[in-house]
Formats: sequence, structure tokens, C-alpha cells
Amino acid sequence: MGRAVNVDVPVVICIDDKPAPGGQPSGGAYAKAAANGYRSVLTLRSKHDGVDIVRERLMVEQNKMRYFNIPATVKLPRYERVNEFLSRVRDKSNHPMLINCAFAERVAPLMMIFRITEQGWSEEKAIEEAARGGLKRDQLKIFVREYLAQQKKKQS
Repeated sequence: MGRAVNVDVPVVICIDDKPAPGGQPSGGAYAKAAANGYRSVLTLRSKHDGVDIVRERLMVEQNKMRYFNIPATVKLPRYERVNEFLSRVRDKSNHPMLINCAFAERVAPLMMIFRITEQGWSEEKAIEEAARGGLKRDQLKIFVREYLAQQKKKQS
């Protein structure tokens, strides 16, 4: 799959590794994102991170951007979550897109699959990038291979 593909890539911002209510982006931050041309915000955070999802949605939508919430855990995501993530990221009307999360471990496997399926990255290159997010390479290899096999089975 080593082909180079020109696709819109979301901008990923991980708030920090110790989420707290104070780490939530402000309305001003979303206004700035909108002024810089962002069309949507996808958050992987949940109420367990101390985030008021309703308030966050309001702040984003008040700034005329789309809001998507795919609450993630630190563990590897379920395939349905990956599919939802890819669906949102593939939609060109959502770009430029800002993704915010509390932990790099949450977004790493999602971006790994995106890099392989949408950008044509090799499995090794995508795993290398994802592993920098703190997940173990062996874990990531198993996850990516099982996910891709499951997708291939669905297409047959």
C-alpha cells in the first residue's frame, strides 16, 4: 500500500496527559479555530474526562462549525468507533477538521488506520507513528491486521 495519496488530514491536538476541567478548550479557542477556517471539531473526550459535552457542542456550533463526539477510552477502540471516525474524517465538507483528545493513546490507533486506508502508508510506518503515542507495537500490529481483515471480509 505504499502509494502517496493527497487527502485532507485532520489536525490533532491532545490537550495533555492529565485531563482536568481546566484543560477544556474555551469558546475563544473555538472562535479562533473557526476564524482560521476550521469547519468541524471531532472530540474523543467524554464526561469521564471532566468535559461537559453539551457545553462544548454549543461552543463549537455557536462558531458555525460542526461538532462530532466519539467518546474513546485509553484502550484500543471498537471497530464501530474506527468506522465512525473514518466516516467523519473522509467527509471533505468537514475539513479543515480539528480533533481534540485528552490522551495520545486514544487518537493513535484511529490515525494509524486512517494513514493506512486513506493515505496509503505502509503498516510499519503507521505503526511507528502510533507507537509514539504510548501503545505497544505488538498490540497495534494485531489491532490493525484484525481491523483490516474484518473490513476486507465485509467487502467480499
